Order: sequence, then structure tokens, then C-alpha cells
Amino acid sequence: MSATGDVHRLLRERADSAGWALLRSDNAPAVLALLNRQFDHGTRRMPAPELFARIDADLQELRDGGLDFPRTGQGYCADWVRAGFLLRRTSDSAREETLEPTEGAFAAMAFVAGLTSQVSAVTESRLTTLSTQLHALARDSDPRSETRLAALRAERDELDRQIAAVESGDFPVLDGTRAVERSAEILALASEVPGDFARVRSGFEELNRDLRARILDDDTDRGDTLGDVFRGVDLIGQSEYGRSFTAFYDTILDPARSSQIDDWIEAILDRPFAQQLDLEQRRRFRTLLTEMETAASEVHSTMTSLSRSLRHFVQSRTYEEHRRLQKLLRSAQQKAVGVTRTLRPFDLVDLELVRIGMSMESVAALKLHNPSDDLVTEPIHTQDPGIVDLEELRRLVRESEIDFGELADNVASTLRSRGRATVADVLREHPATQGLASAVGLMVLATRHGHTTDGTERVEWTSVAGVAREAMIRRYLFDPAADEFASRPATSTPQEEVPE
Repeated sequence: MSATGDVHRLLRERADSAGWALLRSDNAPAVLALLNRQFDHGTRRMPAPELFARIDADLQELRDGGLDFPRTGQGYCADWVRAGFLLRRTSDSAREETLEPTEGAFAAMAFVAGLTSQVSAVTESRLTTLSTQLHALARDSDPRSETRLAALRAERDELDRQIAAVESGDFPVLDGTRAVERSAEILALASEVPGDFARVRSGFEELNRDLRARILDDDTDRGDTLGDVFRGVDLIGQSEYGRSFTAFYDTILDPARSSQIDDWIEAILDRPFAQQLDLEQRRRFRTLLTEMETAASEVHSTMTSLSRSLRHFVQSRTYEEHRRLQKLLRSAQQKAVGVTRTLRPFDLVDLELVRIGMSMESVAALKLHNPSDDLVTEPIHTQDPGIVDLEELRRLVRESEIDFGELADNVASTLRSRGRATVADVLREHPATQGLASAVGLMVLATRHGHTTDGTERVEWTSVAGVAREAMIRRYLFDPAADEFASRPATSTPQEEVPE
């Protein structure tokens, strides 16, 4: 490929790669540090609430150190999901969602780790691993029987020589420094496995989308992809990713091989040089096989689920409805292109769209019904019937209501004695039994059954608490001919009013 082609390929990669975007982001050091702390060498996925709580604790530590991170862990995780750094999945074993780094995030984490890791240097153990793999590849890919027999006989002779050396007691033992170096090399290779699993899972999902697109684009029922699925061919399992992963999965789940790997790990940790390994390295050795089995099971479940979903998509004829919907969308797009020749985007269109179907709302907006809210938890006490005391009822009513009957009697009495009366006149002859309420009630009666005159007047009353009060109000004259006052008897007692 030419240099121009390489440049354009890398430009597309920079635009599409989540790992590249993570490395170019302003907060790349903080994001990588937080992801590395939570998703270490074996952790593949984590329940979302647990990850939010852990990120919150780390963010508080960063704030205490003077760094500015104003948002919550949940807010940052939501941003990382949208940016492609984290992948949100539903969990089959729990109700909450899980979060895990994407393939690009693993690639960025591995790149940064490789900048400071001592294992990235050229070491004897890495050269040994490389030569062993080259020898195995050259031997296993050789189609000629004579050369393979010669290679096997050479290996047999070497084994016989090593057996003789061990029997004689004259054989080399790997020293502590080189053994620790080789242990670090093994753990470095193991740390790349989560990224490989993420890449395989991403490949499965991309292949699933590609197969569904092929089925929808092929309008006939005799297409190759559609026909293969109808015949029961597992196109995902038989893909390049599927065959490679299935071989790995079968190997790691083989009881004999797993038992052998466990024995090797126990033997390594019992060696004297293992004391030079730190606690984290020894923990990773002990959990190496378990973590790979767990991660491999998750990827295998994804592959199986996608295969079943694709088969159901075809056998249930769901693809036919998707094809019809795709045709309608393409037809609408073609018509829209034709309309653009006569209408501009900002022109008003006299068209009302009627929305059909249910409205999509967040689950958080729903209010759950609690049947216990309608239950009476306290016992109901029954009161024995008694005799109503009218005076007590009147007292209770006067505590909350203005006694307009009493005030009207007071106004009528003052009008008969004086011929004319204002609010101040009534209060001077008849004390305000309700304090301020009596003064306010007289002003209400004056506005309803009287008229204003020029000037103001001072009104005085005694509050319920026994404190003398006064105020300046507008001067009102009560109307002696008003029915409210003329109908009152000359001598009367306060009227008993009982609420209905």
C-alpha cells in the first residue's frame, strides 16, 4: 500500500477507534487510571452500581488531591459509554446492568502499560517464547513426512539426552532472576487475554450485524446467507473468529489440560524463586486459569446467543417484516430527495403528523401503586353520643369565624341611640368581643351597608389577649335604612348560630 493509502487508513482509524479517541482525550490520564484500577488483569465486567460507587470513591480522592472532577461516577461512566470506552450489557444472573471496557479501551490501556512496563524490553524469556512458537509452527505446518520424522527424532534424541543428564544429576536449574523474568513474561501474556476476548466479542457482534444486513439486502429467499441459516448452518460459530475461539474454549475446558495447568501453577509457586514475586503476581498466578475460564464462558455465551438470535430471526420470518420496513424507509428517502427540488428545508409545510402508538417514557417517571396505602393501620375509636351544648358550639365557631350577627345588632343599637353611626362609634358603645376580628367585621358591614365620607377616624379596641389596640381607617357611615340593621329588634340578645 502506498503512503497516501496508509495515511487515509490511519485517518479513518483515528476517527473510528475508541482507543485512539481515549488516548487523545483531555482527561486520558484520569480515565485510564480509573479504568485500570477497576478493571485490572482479570476483571472483565462489573455491576453498574458497584462501579459507580468505586468511581465515586476514587473521584473524591482526586478532589482531595486538588484535581477538578465535579461530576459523579455515574455521570462520567455514562459519558464513557457514549464515547465507546465502556460497554453496557444486561446481566442474565442479576437485575442490574454491567459495564466493561471495550476493545478500544483495552487497547489503550495495554499501550500505556507497555510504555512503562519492564517486560516490554528484549529479554531472554521473550526470545525463548518466540523461538518455541516458531519451532512448533514450522513443525506442525510441514506436509512432508520425512522432514517431520527427522524433526521428531531430533526432539527424541534431545529428550533422551536431557533424561540422561537428569539421571546423572548434572542438569541446569533456572536461577531466581531468570525465573522471575520468565514469570513476568507469562503474566504479561495473560494480561493481553481480556483484550483478546473483547476483540473476539466485538467481532461476533459485527459479524451478526453484517449477516442481518445481508439477509435484508437480498430480496429473494434463495440467497446464500438466508439459505445457510435456514439449513441450520452456524455462520457465526463457523466464522474465523468462531473457529479460533472454539478451539481455545475447548482447550481451556478440557479437564486433563486444566488439571495439568493447575499442577504447573502450584509447582511454580512452591519454587524458592516464587518468594521474589510480589503478592499481586502470586495472586494472578493462582487465579489465572479461573479468570480465563470465566471470561471464555462469557464470550461463548455471547456467541451462542447471537447464533440462536440469528436463527430465530430467520426461522420466525421476522426478517420479512424488517425487509418491508426497510423498503418503506428507502421509498420515503427517495421521495424526500425529489421534494428537495421544490421545497427548501426552512419552508413551512402545511402537514400535521398524527402520532400513533404508545408514548415512550422513562421507567423512573412511573409511580408504583402501594396497596398498603389504602389500608387503615390505626384502630377506629367510637365515641359515645352526647348532648350538644349550643354555647360551646358558639364559642368554637367564634374562634374561627367573625360573628356578623352580633356586630349587626351592635350597629342597629348604635343607630337607634345616635341616629347615625361610624365604625368608631359602634366600637365605643359596644366592645370588640373578638378583638381585631370585630373591627374587621364592622368594616365589612360598612362597605356592604353604608357609604364613605371625607376624612379618617381612629378606632380603638382591646385584643383577645387584653392589649389595647388602635388604627386609622377611612370614615364610613352605616345606612340606617338597610334591611340588615332595620330588621333587628330593639332589644335582642346575641343570636345563637349553630353550623349545619
